[in-house]
Amino acid sequence: MKRGVWLLVAAGAAVGCGDEPEVNSREVLENATYLTLDGGEITLAAGATIGPDNVRYELLLTADGDLDFDSDIDAVAVLAADHGRERFLTLHAVLRDGDEMRDVSARLIGDRIEVHRAEVLSGMIRLNVRIRRPGDPVTVRPSVDRTPYFALTNRGLTSVTVIDVADGEDARADGAEAGAGNGTTAAAPALRTHEWVLESFDSGDWSANVRALREPVTLRFRAQPRDAADVTGDLTGFAGCNRIFGSFRVHEAEALRFYGVTAMRRLCRDREADFEQRFLEALRSVRAFRVEGDGMTLALNGGAIRFRAGRPLVPDAPGTAPDPPGASSM
Repeated sequence: MKRGVWLLVAAGAAVGCGDEPEVNSREVLENATYLTLDGGEITLAAGATIGPDNVRYELLLTADGDLDFDSDIDAVAVLAADHGRERFLTLHAVLRDGDEMRDVSARLIGDRIEVHRAEVLSGMIRLNVRIRRPGDPVTVRPSVDRTPYFALTNRGLTSVTVIDVADGEDARADGAEAGAGNGTTAAAPALRTHEWVLESFDSGDWSANVRALREPVTLRFRAQPRDAADVTGDLTGFAGCNRIFGSFRVHEAEALRFYGVTAMRRLCRDREADFEQRFLEALRSVRAFRVEGDGMTLALNGGAIRFRAGRPLVPDAPGTAPDPPGASSM
């Protein structure tokens, strides 16, 4: 990984008797080294610098929080790169490692959009952005508010979707609510009505001891159908140690594929890490599914992953598509 900027714990600190030093993270980030999208790096001075090709870089927003679950306070930064006619905004994950802070991942947010706030919430990054309406010329100021989420995963900064569960009792275990069997158009919508809780995982040559896991393993689906038998959307879940994210497609009513499945970067115990790796690999090899009553089975070569319906999900508003998962796709 490219080098970062050294953070001296005593820098900018006001140390009292027995108090821990307080570091002005904004001041540190104003003079930090950042990755650029072309694989280079630039170093700011007092929050700005001129880089190659006379591009002006400026630090816009920062936020503190733990991004990799190691109990250290990391940071995120939003930078603007002004090329003259174009102004690109980028998001940066800046991890603390002892006395050092370094930019470990950079991601494009968008061109000529506005970012008004950045927050770190439970390891995820939430931005408040404003974009233009489709068809608006670049001379019109952005007027549409969006709230994209990102997470630092083993693939770097990843655009993610947050899928909430509804308040109230657990889901009813009846076939009318959960949908009916394999090969029916009712199965695809049934995926999106509830959170799914793992009951068993058999990959053919290995079986998981689900009861030994400290927390339930769950999946949540959110999508809007193209038609009754073709559905694409977002996947989120919890794999026993880390939150996971990805996308999925259901077609011909019974075929299911997961794409880009990735996990956050919390360090896990050996048993949990082994399970999580096997679970993610299994999801990537799923080819079909079945929903019967309050149960769902994901079929893979030589094995199966079985779930039961848990809490109901907050439904999307009728006739509307979910918010885009990231500002970079706007």
